[in-house]
Formats: sequence, C-alpha cells, structure tokens
Amino acid sequence: MIAAGGSACMALATAVAIASPAQADPTFPLYGPYPATTAIDGRGSMDPNNRTATDLYTTNEEVYLRCQDSGLTAGGSTIWGYTREGYWIPDAYLRTGTSGFVAGVPRCLSIGINGTPSGGGSNSGPYPVKFAIDGRGSADPNDRIRVDAYPDGSSLYVRCQDHGASVAGSTLWIYTTDGYWVPDAYVTTGTNGQIAGVSSCSSLGISGGGGNPNGGTQYKIRTTLNGYHGKSLGSSNVWDKYPEGSYVTLMCQAYGEVNYGGSAIWDRTSDGLWIPDFYVITGSNSIVMSQCDSDGPSGGGNGYLAKTTLNGYHGKSLTSANVWDKYPGGSYISITCQAYGEFNYGGSAVWDRTSDGLWVPDFYVYTGAVDIILPRCDNDPKPSGGPGNPTVPATPNPGSVASANIRSAIVNAAESQLGTDEWGDNCNPYGNHGTVKCGDPWCSMFASWAWQQAGIDVYFPYSGTFETWGRNHGLLRSKSNIRPGDVVLYGYGYYSSKHIGIVVDVLPDGRITTIEGNYGNTVKKVGPFNPNSPGSVHSYDNIYAVVAPVADPSTDKKWGTKAVSDQDDENDGVDSGEELCAESSYPGVYYTGCLEFSGASVKPHLYAVPLSTSAVVRGKLTMIDSGGDLTLNTCQAAYFSNDRSCDGSSFVSTNGGRTVLQTDIEINGGWKRTLRVASRNVDGERQQTGTWCGPTAMQAILKSLGKTPLRTQAEYATMLGTDSLGTWPWDVRDVLNDELAGKSGIADYVYHDYAAEGASSAKWKLVMNKIAYSVDLGQPAAVVVQAKDIPWWSNDDYFTMHYLVVQGYSGIKNSDGTYSIDKFMVWDPAHDEHYLTTASQMYSLTNMDGIPQQGHMIVVAE
Repeated sequence: MIAAGGSACMALATAVAIASPAQADPTFPLYGPYPATTAIDGRGSMDPNNRTATDLYTTNEEVYLRCQDSGLTAGGSTIWGYTREGYWIPDAYLRTGTSGFVAGVPRCLSIGINGTPSGGGSNSGPYPVKFAIDGRGSADPNDRIRVDAYPDGSSLYVRCQDHGASVAGSTLWIYTTDGYWVPDAYVTTGTNGQIAGVSSCSSLGISGGGGNPNGGTQYKIRTTLNGYHGKSLGSSNVWDKYPEGSYVTLMCQAYGEVNYGGSAIWDRTSDGLWIPDFYVITGSNSIVMSQCDSDGPSGGGNGYLAKTTLNGYHGKSLTSANVWDKYPGGSYISITCQAYGEFNYGGSAVWDRTSDGLWVPDFYVYTGAVDIILPRCDNDPKPSGGPGNPTVPATPNPGSVASANIRSAIVNAAESQLGTDEWGDNCNPYGNHGTVKCGDPWCSMFASWAWQQAGIDVYFPYSGTFETWGRNHGLLRSKSNIRPGDVVLYGYGYYSSKHIGIVVDVLPDGRITTIEGNYGNTVKKVGPFNPNSPGSVHSYDNIYAVVAPVADPSTDKKWGTKAVSDQDDENDGVDSGEELCAESSYPGVYYTGCLEFSGASVKPHLYAVPLSTSAVVRGKLTMIDSGGDLTLNTCQAAYFSNDRSCDGSSFVSTNGGRTVLQTDIEINGGWKRTLRVASRNVDGERQQTGTWCGPTAMQAILKSLGKTPLRTQAEYATMLGTDSLGTWPWDVRDVLNDELAGKSGIADYVYHDYAAEGASSAKWKLVMNKIAYSVDLGQPAAVVVQAKDIPWWSNDDYFTMHYLVVQGYSGIKNSDGTYSIDKFMVWDPAHDEHYLTTASQMYSLTNMDGIPQQGHMIVVAE
C-alpha cells in the first residue's frame, strides 16, 4: 500500500526470477568446472559483440556453467555457456571435452534463461499460430522446453528459418524472436516454403540441432508456491519462491508425501527445490516427465492438510451446530468447494465444504492461498461489515485481442476500476487473472491485470519485471514517445523499482495522466504531469522506464487540440480553413468528422468533446483520396475530459475524383455511429446570362469528369434547347449521357422527379441518398431549386428556379448502407462559388412549394 507519505509499492525482488545478468543464487545446479583456454569477456547475450565485462575470466581460470544454448557464431561455434556469475561466454573458449553440447547440461531457454541475441535475422511478422504451440529448444518436435509458449489465437515474430525433423509433412522450422523453435507447419505464414526476405538460421550462425539433454520444461503455476527442500510440506522451504502465474522450469517428477488436492506428486525445479504438482498446470494429474527417483506412491489421504484439530460445522458460522473435533490436526480433509460466510479466524471469511457435508474455517486448512481458489459452493458475497467483495471482468484468452485494440482495452480496463479500494492486508482482486490476492503491494498486479484484459499473458507482482519483459520484446520506449496503454516505472532501476502506473492520456505538450493501483490504497487517476519530472504532482520523482504493450503501426497518432473551424456560417462561400462536417453524439460525448478545405484540397479531422465528465475515446480516420489511395490514421484511446482533435497528416487533392472520409469513434470501449464526409472538386465558369444556369451547371459537371474538348456555354445551351424559360432537367440528363458516352468508369445519369404532393420523410431520405450515392460514384449531381429559398440569394419569386451542382455531403452512415445527411456542399453557377446547405435547407430548396406536380427534381448518376 502507499501511505500518505508515499511508501514504496513493490513486491520483494527475491520473489521474482531475473533473467538479466545478476549475482547467482547458490541453490541452483552448476556444471563444471571448465578451464578457459584464453581470457574471455562476459557478454550480455549470445552475441560476440555484446561485451559487458572485459577479461571477466582469465586464461586457465575454472568456469562453472548453469546451462548452454545456441547463439551467433563465435570462435567457429554456435554454442554458448551461461556462467555462474550471470554472463554469456562462447563455448569455443572453454575446454569442456567436446565440441558439442555437454551431456547433462540443460539448454538455457529450458530453465527460463533467455540469451537470444538482438542482432541478426529479419524479425518478420507477426504471423498467427494455427493452435497453441509449445516452444522447442531445437528443431526437434520432442524437445519441448515451454508449454504453450504461443497460445491459441496469438502470433509470433520470425528471426530466421531452417530445416529439422519433419512435422506435419514439413521439415521447415521457425526460430522466433523469443528464442524458441516451432514447426513452420503450425504457423500461418502465407507460404509452404521459406518466407521471402527471411534469413536461414545457419547463415546467422544459429543452429537448430543439438537437442536438450536433461533440460527442463516450463509450466505455469496456479498460485504462489514455496520451494521445499524435500517432498513434504513439513520440509524446510524458501517462502513464496515462485509467484502465482509465473512459469517454473521442471526437471523431473517424483512421488512423495500427499500434499494438496489428494496428490502425492512432487515436481523438481531447476533451482533444485520441490513444489506440489497439484498447483502446476502440466495438463495431467499423473506424472508426465521422467521420474527423479524410484519412489512409488506413498501416504494416504485425498485432500488438504489441517493445521490444527477442527470442528465440522453445519453452517458457515462458528455459532452453528457442529461435530466436535471432527478433523484431527495433521490429517487430510477432502474439500469439495469453498464459499464466503461469517468472518472466522485471522480475519478470513472463507469457509471450506468437506466431502462429509460439513464446513471448516479455511484459515486452518493448507490450500495454498488465503482466498477462494476452488469452485464456489454458492454466490454469497463476503458478509456485510467486512471488506467487501469487489469483482473484475473475466480475463480474455492470451493473444485473443487484435493488436489494433490492445491499447484501447488497457485504458478502458484501468478506467473501469477507478475507486476500487484494498481491504485487509493489501487484499485486492487483481491476483493472476482476477483472483483475490492478499499480503503484498499490488500496483504491479493491477498493471498486469489491465494488460491481461488486452490479451497479454503477463503477471508481474514486482514492477521491475515489466522492464525485463519490455527489453526482451523490444518494447522499451523513451519518455518522449509515451502512448496510452504504456506503463511507466517509478524509481531508478530494476532493483529499486518503486511503483508503476498505466498511461491513460498524453497531452500534445507531452504531459501524461496515469491510472495507478495501490496509490493511497486505491485505484486512482494521477496527473497530468511531466514524465521527465513527475515529482511536482506524483509521489515519486523519477520515471526510469516506459514499456509499451504492443508495437504501434506508423498510422497511430496522438490526439491534437485543433478546434472546429467555420462551416460557412456567413453564407459567403467556402473559404480556405473552413470545413464540411458531420456530427453525432453519445451520452457524455459530442463528436464531429470534418474535411477542411484549402482550395481544391482537403484535410481530415475528428473532434471529440466530453460534455460533463471524462471518457475513454479512440478515433479512427479512414480516407480514400481522389486517386483511389487509402490512408488510415488512428488516435489511440485516451481518458480525457477536454476538447480534442484527431487530425490527418496532410492535405490531399480532390481533383479528378471524389474524396471520402469515414470517421469512427470508440467511447468507453464501444464503437459508435460512423460519420461520413465526401467531396470532389467542381470548378466551373460563372453563367453568362440569366437563363444559362442549366448549361453552366452541366458544363461544370463535364469539366470535373474530364470531358475534352469542352464546349462553350452557348453551345451547351443550344444542345439543351435552353430558352427564356430555362432548361428542362431531363434534357440535362440526355446531353450529359451523350457527352460522356464511351468514357471509362462513368455511370449513366438518371432524372428523378419526386412531386411535393404526398411527400414524406421516407421519400426525402430516398432523395438525399440518391444525391449522396451520385457523389459516392465520383459524379456530381444537378438539382433544380427555387431561388426564393437559396440562403445566399435575395429573391422572393416563387417561379424563379435555378440549377445547383452537388459536389459533397456529410452525414451518419446507417447500418443498412443509407446515410442520414447533415449537410450538402454545392457549387452555384450564378456566383461561381461553393456553399454549404443543411439537409433541411436542401429540402426547402428542392420542394417546389406552390408549383403543382413538381418537386425534388434531380439528375444523378446511378
């Protein structure tokens, strides 16, 4: 917890396995000694150029190894050793008695030590796996060293490929950027052969052979486990040696004293300790590895060890009727389920249901946890007056969240937990995959839980482990490149990591806002503050690492602060800097998608305005320009309460075709209605006489569609039969089609006349969509309007009609493919100017009120 003065939020570093170079733990098995044939530098990975300690071992000095593995070529060999002191050295510089792997020495990756060199290979991908894949230590299907290294639905990156033992009809293998070998047949790469541009492993000096003699296999554990020095719960132990949710490397299994769940199986770790197999996910209740010894099953019992003699109660209360001294201390009790009841001993509200149908206080039963870990007997919450029973959403499967949605999922998860308090001894609901965990600071557990909601398979009770994960995955970021969903680590390094926060907003000036677990014993929002000097706002004064959950595409952007510009409210024509916009709202958020004009070019924007409170908002701009090229920009999810903009990168031309912008917005985890804006450039001549609006409008349409040579207004007036009464729209249709005949990609123009009599909202929706669809085809529409209703005119004659050219529109895209139009953009031949009209204004313009049997006369492409 963090007191008002700001005590450290961290778990003990001794409870975390560290893969980076460090002082060796004297308990793990060592191999050797092997004399050094020359002075040897210590390396930070299996890369001869990654020197971290000069002349670490002198000539003839005896060197002890923990393990061996394959890396980049050094001294003519691809074999490397990981030393007792925590450094990598080339095997070619040791006298081991063989030029290959030493018999009996495990492969490093199999015991959780990854020295994969960062250089070499193409790191191609990601490629989805076809189903859950175990990681192998070599190109051999039987050389499993990590179970479910790539879960079903996840993806992997390829460093190189090579050939090995045949699997599913293929001898091709993939060496991943995590240092595992996997069969190529189990990965969707788009080809049955070598991936184009990916190196062969042998060309990089990485060998897929050698096997894994006496190496271990990594399995995940269900709860935090002690490491015992014997096959008995009564043996001396290393307390909480293996954190819940972590992978533990097993070397072999054996039978011993009955422990948890009636199991007599014990697992031997690479540290030389024993753990109860019941809490290890091996996929079986039996022995699945080689046996450590010849001991057979022993002991009786089929349950959990009672710490002291217990009564059996008929209810979940110490005052219930009971069977006195039913279960002797030291005996095994068969537990069928667990539930919350009356608070009993040690402040626990957990009760265990026995196979006799009685209840016993869980506090005095060795189940390996302080809260419920077995199936629930009922849905009763913790009793009133107690610390409550907060719940969190179920964790999605690892890898099941698309990479584009990962950051959004993290920010939404963090926001959903604001105000959740701890209870008891640091008790919180953010143990591995949403289980209750007590006894340890939980800031890193909360960050792990939020990342798990995005399908990232992490559980790091110690915050510094996030930095190790980020380094191994190439996801460490600078303070100038922080994005929502990242975690920031407070302190001054791995061993002094104090606290962790989840970034939920990044202001354009670089300041960040975080949501942090265990900040004052609760989940709290902090900021905004400068990540280079958080101390003015935050309890901690330094951020030493930033870790991203996923590699970001180049199309991802930060939210900006541009404001919506004028939308021709003055009716003086669309000037540079003004916009055509579609608008919508959702409870708490108002959002607008716009095309900003600069001459014949446009730039996309999405504006979000939280109305009364903060909201998690993600924006997406999808634009097809006049050349048919698609661009995509995404402003990542952020938890903000002020006005923001998601801005396109540059202006693009609308000449030669229509430009379409679709803006999508995600609010608090759900995508809302899509806004759509479309426009193309119409650049005509001003009409030369009062009745030539029809010929001029048609001339402008033909010019925009690339018709050459282009006739004069007078010539088009003759072709249309324009007289003192003007031009009939069906003649505009016919001449347009004649002039465009044979031109590639052009749809025919059609005339529609929807009479005002009997007009309905459904009919007007049809009219609006026919105009919009014409623009979608890239062909401007001609509409006949009454001059008296033109907002930028001063004419009240009922019988004066005029032609306008519709070149753009904005609105909401409906699920049935239709649009609810907000505005149209039109070109007026009388002024040679572009204007905006609302949908209601366009209805009045085209309705022809007072002129019988006429109304909504349009010439559109279909």
